[in-house]
Amino acid sequence: KDLSFEANPGTSVAVVGPSGSGKSTLLSLLLRLYEPTEGSILVDDYEIRDIKLSSLRKHIAMVPQEPILFSGTIAGNIVYGRGDASPEEIVRAAKAAELHDFIMSLPEKYEARVGEQGTNLSGGQKQRLAFAMALLSNPSILILDDTTSALDAETEARIQVTLDRIMRTRTTFIITHRISTAMRADRILVLDRGAMVGWGRHSDLINKEGVYRQMAEQQRKGEAEP
Repeated sequence: KDLSFEANPGTSVAVVGPSGSGKSTLLSLLLRLYEPTEGSILVDDYEIRDIKLSSLRKHIAMVPQEPILFSGTIAGNIVYGRGDASPEEIVRAAKAAELHDFIMSLPEKYEARVGEQGTNLSGGQKQRLAFAMALLSNPSILILDDTTSALDAETEARIQVTLDRIMRTRTTFIITHRISTAMRADRILVLDRGAMVGWGRHSDLINKEGVYRQMAEQQRKGEAEP
């Protein structure tokens, strides 16, 4: 409710707020898993309801918090949901996610087996495989759902470098509870109890009373504790 904002092409928007604030609902609206009860969502001035779902999903990709991986080959996971992809497209997606060099170090290369839920991969490798799956269709809009929250600090820092490059040419929505992640976005959307309570850059929001500053202070205190 009371939500109105515009994301320019090629920019990043971090969506932050306490639990239950509406972050996941907004994500579902963007993917058209929910329909708006009033108002509208426009993509390039087209009402989202008027766009074929198959076309919309071709241009939007999501990387979930916990990568959804299947037992099978690395190549089979990358092309999941898009079986018509060529070997060149698979390699291109893996290179974009900075996974190609790791794959080429394996004896079976792209035919190497992945355990169910990626049990034989590290956290960083699983996340990069999830990026490759999302990048296969070269989406214009990328949604990252708290993608680095389960990683240790060192792995997160390496993944962040990959993310910065992936996001450069795409409109990206970053669903996060971490202020340190939100700070890197071009704009920050703050939600609370289903309503929009903040919009702007970190430097603007941190100087105002409200949810964003409270979250930042709480996290700063948490990091300072031994």
